[in-house]
Amino acid sequence: MIRSLSIRWRLTLWYGAAMTVMLVVFGAAILALTARSQSTRLDFELDEEMSELTFHVFRFTDHERLMEELTAEFGSHENYEFEIARRDGSTMFLSNRLKQQRLFDGADWPPGPTSNTRTQTLRGLGEYRVLRKAIESPHGPLLLLVGIPTNLLRKEQRSLLSTMGLVVPLMLLAAMAGGYWLAGSALAPIGQITRTAERITAERLDQRLDVPAVRDELSHLARTLNEMIDRLHRSFDEMRRFTADAAHELRTPLTVLRTQLEVALRADRSPEQYRDVLVSLHEDTVRLCHLASQLLELSREDAGVAAAPFTTILLDELLRETLDQVHHSAALKSLQLDTPDWPPIEVLGDAQRLQRVFINVLDNAVKQTPPGGRIRVTMSVNGFVEVSITDTGCGIPTEHLPRIFDRFYRANAARSSPDGSGLGLAICRAIVQAHHGRIELQSTLGEGTTVIVSLPTA
Repeated sequence: MIRSLSIRWRLTLWYGAAMTVMLVVFGAAILALTARSQSTRLDFELDEEMSELTFHVFRFTDHERLMEELTAEFGSHENYEFEIARRDGSTMFLSNRLKQQRLFDGADWPPGPTSNTRTQTLRGLGEYRVLRKAIESPHGPLLLLVGIPTNLLRKEQRSLLSTMGLVVPLMLLAAMAGGYWLAGSALAPIGQITRTAERITAERLDQRLDVPAVRDELSHLARTLNEMIDRLHRSFDEMRRFTADAAHELRTPLTVLRTQLEVALRADRSPEQYRDVLVSLHEDTVRLCHLASQLLELSREDAGVAAAPFTTILLDELLRETLDQVHHSAALKSLQLDTPDWPPIEVLGDAQRLQRVFINVLDNAVKQTPPGGRIRVTMSVNGFVEVSITDTGCGIPTEHLPRIFDRFYRANAARSSPDGSGLGLAICRAIVQAHHGRIELQSTLGEGTTVIVSLPTA
């Protein structure tokens, strides 16, 4: 039931429940302290009256004179009742209103000179608080009793309770109204954020949420949502650009295929001419398959479905196996491969995907290094394992370096090959980032290029 209510009402109800508990506890504490204070006051008044009664008993040694003084002073009192009992239980003195009953009920005789207090009910008079004190007087052992009615005390307590019963609900209603208003004020920015978020669509990702001036949880939420929208905006832009680039890359070879087929079908050809057309079509088909494979691999990396369980890999052995695969193509161009002795270094990752990274980088280095050039592969450990692959190729202009890892981006004709699609380095970056590493490229035009792959150690 509560979960179906709005946050504003839920906050108000929780606030009201907390206030109810606090007010009830506070009221109970007030009632308890008031009752204790009133009881203390009654005991103090009883002590004063007991002291005065004791003074008269010791003051007058003559029995007749004592009885006259007791009748005059204590016979008729507005608030108190008095009794003096003898050791045998008989009554020596009794105030006027106690003619039909006594304060002394014949129970245990308190040891003197101590006193005690008890509460008892008198017929027709109500509840009394009675102070008893046993003394050894000139008139023999006596028990002095002084009683005071508790009806005034009970009346004050009932009055206080009824007042609190009226005030507490009013305070609770006022507190809940204030809580409802405060909750509305606190949640008002959420309404603004919601209305703005409802207007944001895939076609309107340029809008942003208003960030409250106060630096609180809501402003942090608005900033976080704006950052998320920024990331979505960039992702949508990259996706649109990627789709357009992929369509462009696929359209060119498909157009060539269509043109070749149309030309071949316009007239009868010799078997040799048909063979030439089929060879050309095969080359274009291979290029298309390669491009489709790269697109699939890149999409799988983006979606995270290419990930395999990471295992411990000896990176030095992986590099040696990779160099063996490119050794033949490097030998055809008389390239010198410098591979210093590397110490055994372990990393966590997917060996097949990491090998794909180094094959792509080394293949680019072999393609872009002129015959007789040099490729150097080094490895160092400084918190991360850094694998540097340096070639002595033509280099890359500085203005192209910031976009060199973008999809379908080709720096220039010198570093582009007919089989290239501009996806190799993008795939490398995706794989390295999936391994919690980074890949960087440094290049000087006319001197060469260095690719640095950094991976965390195992």
